[in-house]
Amino acid sequence: GDNITHIDIDSDWASNTDGAYGYYNNSTANRDTYGMLYNWQAVDNSSGICPQGWHVPTHSEFGALATELGSNAGAKLKETGTTHWTSESAGTSNSSGFTALPAGHRSYSTGTYADLGTYAYFWSSNYYSSSQAKFRYLIHSNSSIFDPVNNWKNYGFSVRCLKD
Repeated sequence: GDNITHIDIDSDWASNTDGAYGYYNNSTANRDTYGMLYNWQAVDNSSGICPQGWHVPTHSEFGALATELGSNAGAKLKETGTTHWTSESAGTSNSSGFTALPAGHRSYSTGTYADLGTYAYFWSSNYYSSSQAKFRYLIHSNSSIFDPVNNWKNYGFSVRCLKD
């Protein structure tokens, strides 16, 4: 696919309207552990952000996952223990094998990073409006949350690819 721009200067992030990525605090250790944080323009790129034979899950596919996992879906998606999460919510099991890590996010307005260790955010492939797109999130202190939300496309969130 197309190259995706790595933006390491916080002030350049908010004004960018092309696909871009960064990694928490520009630390390669964070990149290697938590992966990249992408804006939605990178997700929406017609060349595809995922490898051939894979795609970014739709809002409906994430919903089907949550339904399949049932109550306490968040606990079934998160890595167990506190190696990466600041605390472990009751019942965390990672029984799904998803092993979600709390990569945090990159702010849409300032390009600064926040929530490492406490939140995991995952883009879906669906937009909500011209300026907002859909995503799901997990939080360290709650085992049931894997809720759908809409927010600004210039946020930097994780991407999880799903096999076709």
